[in-house]
Formats: sequence, structure tokens, C-alpha cells
Amino acid sequence: MRPFFGLVLFIFAMQFNAVAQFETPETNSQQTASQKPKVEPPKEPLKDKIVVGGGLDLQFGTITAIGLTPLVGYSVTDNLLVGGIFTYRYFRDNSPGIDYSTSTYGISPFARVFIYQGIFAHAEYEMLYGEFIYKQDPVWVNSFLVGGGYGTRIGDRGFAGVYILWNLTENPTYPIYTNPIFRMSFGVGI
Repeated sequence: MRPFFGLVLFIFAMQFNAVAQFETPETNSQQTASQKPKVEPPKEPLKDKIVVGGGLDLQFGTITAIGLTPLVGYSVTDNLLVGGIFTYRYFRDNSPGIDYSTSTYGISPFARVFIYQGIFAHAEYEMLYGEFIYKQDPVWVNSFLVGGGYGTRIGDRGFAGVYILWNLTENPTYPIYTNPIFRMSFGVGI
């Protein structure tokens, strides 16, 4: 008989605890604002945060340079874009007595912070692979580029921008750029 009495007492106690868990209008009004569950805004789909675009480098004459720089970025916030720029450049020197051409390629992780009404700061770490000295083995050349520019939105999810960069780690053995470096870029959301 004792086990039965203990089981009835246990069931009664469980029912009492279960009833105590229900919220009544009186207990609900006693909660403070900090105790109430917070309603989070709906999250933006990933595809709305991805940006694709790029740039084009063109130089013609005795020295010809053609570069394609597609980019893929992720909008961390409305003011911060991070991503990668992929680079392919064709170079040809047709100076008298020289007939030389080569290609380089590489990648540049970047960050772009929009400061005020289209004005942005930009930083990237460029890693290029190629033959940078006439008829020598290809090498990796790294450059840390910083600067800023101005961008404008085109429609809901597109942009176009111009910017100026300085190479802070110019390698005198492989002078890839002459500071400052001028660039243009464009992009659209997916």
C-alpha cells in the first residue's frame, strides 16, 4: 500500500507543478519589458547579401596591358563589404628591339567600408603570380593596397565606383604599380 500512496503523492505533486507553469493575465502583467521575449527582425536571405562585379584595366600603345578583375563580395552590414577580387592581366611590351608578352593572375581579399554618402575606404592584400622580369621564372608578388573612393548605387542592388589606392609594400625588384593606382569597379547583387 505504501508504494501506491507514494505514486499518488508523486502524481499530485507533478500536477501542482504543471499548473504553476501556466501564465495567467496577472502573472503576465507582472513581467518587466526585459523579461518579455524579444522579437527579432526577419533575417535577410543570403542571396541578398552577395555582390558580384569587377573591373577592367586597359592600356594600349607601346606597352599594352589588359586586366580583368571579377569580384565576389558579401555585405556584412549596410556599410561593410568583404570579399575577393580575382585577377588576370595580359602584358605586352612592343618597344623597339623588344617583343615580349606575359600573363599574370592572382587573388586579393578586400574590405570596403562606406563612410558617408557613397564615400568609402578600401583595403586589399593582392597576391599575383607571373613573370614580372623579362624571361625570368614566374614568382609571387604581394602588395598591400589602401585608399578610398566614391561609389554610387545603380538601381536597388547595383553599384559603380572609382577609387585611388597606394601600394604600401612596393617591392623594388618587381615594380608592378606606380603610386597612386586608379581603378573603377561595378557590381550587382545576385
